[in-house]
Amino acid sequence: MGATAPSLAPTTPDLVWFAGVDARRFLNDLITQEMADMAPGMVRRSLLLTPQGKLDHIMWVLGGGDEIGLVVDEGRGEDLAAKLGRYRIRVDVSIEPVTAERWLVVGSYGADHDRWSGDRGGLVADVSWSGVERTLVVGEKPGLPSIGADGYGELRIEAGEPLMGVDVTDNTIPQETGLVGSSISFDKGCFLGQELVARLDSRGGRVNHHLRILRFDGEAPKAGAAVTKDGEEVGMMTSSAGGVGLGLLRRGVESGDAVIVGDAQAVVEAVPEG
Repeated sequence: MGATAPSLAPTTPDLVWFAGVDARRFLNDLITQEMADMAPGMVRRSLLLTPQGKLDHIMWVLGGGDEIGLVVDEGRGEDLAAKLGRYRIRVDVSIEPVTAERWLVVGSYGADHDRWSGDRGGLVADVSWSGVERTLVVGEKPGLPSIGADGYGELRIEAGEPLMGVDVTDNTIPQETGLVGSSISFDKGCFLGQELVARLDSRGGRVNHHLRILRFDGEAPKAGAAVTKDGEEVGMMTSSAGGVGLGLLRRGVESGDAVIVGDAQAVVEAVPEG
């Protein structure tokens, strides 16, 4: 990831702490990432799936001793806490969403790659996307300029990063997103929804749709426009900013293909594989 001048993003991730002697084991039995070998200070990506193996939450895991932090998109923390809280039976685990001030810095800000430091009262954590440095800051507001929603959205789309409830939903299979490599361990024990994703992985990961970047010569149309190839509808553009868009397109629409989005032409690109 190239270093860029830091700025404040127009969104603030939610952070939920899981604490207690059973916290690590409790989460490891539920989320897709392997946590048994996570030393304190490590950061890894993960997913929480539905029991049917579909997406529920996209997150970063802040490894600790008896405290584990899960970072999710703004407004998603309470739902994450509630969903995982349903499985808290006869275990020593407390669940506490963070209410302290939080900030998201885009660009170089000093957080080590895949690391976090500090404590609940104040921390910095690397929550970078592919090719885009991002740092979660809990505590004092960094004295930095702000990046607008359009500029931030363009960075997200260029990184191929889907937004829950917008680009992907609880009907989306992880193998459709490009997030599997960075977020799922197929060597760990069971996790929620494992059966579907493991079965697909054993069959080569073949799915009916893939998340794709749509690149335009000029300004991208508004999100919600249909995507067609050779006169046939193959999907919908779910996000757009600047000259790029994002959408789940049918299998067979490959990188380099020309498509029509609304009244504009675009070239399809594969999302970076995490």
